[in-house]
Amino acid sequence: MDFDPSNRQKQIRLAVREFAEGELAPIAQECELKEEFPRELLKKAAQLGFIGVFFKKEYGGLGLGYMEHAIILEEFWRVDPGLAQVLGQAIFGSEQLVLFGTDEQKKRYLPPLARGDWVTGFSITEPEAGSDAASVITSAVKDGEEYVINGNKVMISNGSAANFLLVSA
Repeated sequence: MDFDPSNRQKQIRLAVREFAEGELAPIAQECELKEEFPRELLKKAAQLGFIGVFFKKEYGGLGLGYMEHAIILEEFWRVDPGLAQVLGQAIFGSEQLVLFGTDEQKKRYLPPLARGDWVTGFSITEPEAGSDAASVITSAVKDGEEYVINGNKVMISNGSAANFLLVSA
């Protein structure tokens, strides 16, 4: 089955391509050599709606789908994989929040992500399970109004840059 993008998807592709070629390409090599990422690049991408595109409008996104998200990431990667990874990683795991979070959680956490103000961390990888979500053994047990998390994670995506963490348990 061939994929035939809609006119809107084609427009998104062109807009992202223009952004990536204009913003990522000129700084990519220097960022790689210095092992740096300019945080303002995330803000610029967010202002154009390229971050959190699949968030509903009420949470700061464009209310589009994961296909549009994939198109955006593909265009970033086409120009520079390093900067593309950082831009895509900024909201890594937020799909879980979109699908399973409460309305209160979505209102609190998604708008700052969509604006590029915040970065999410995602804690899934365990010593025995790797990143196989079906095999994690970390547990979250409700204790009064809070949850007590018991387990062992060996890697947290964006752990040192995150404003909050999503923990797979």
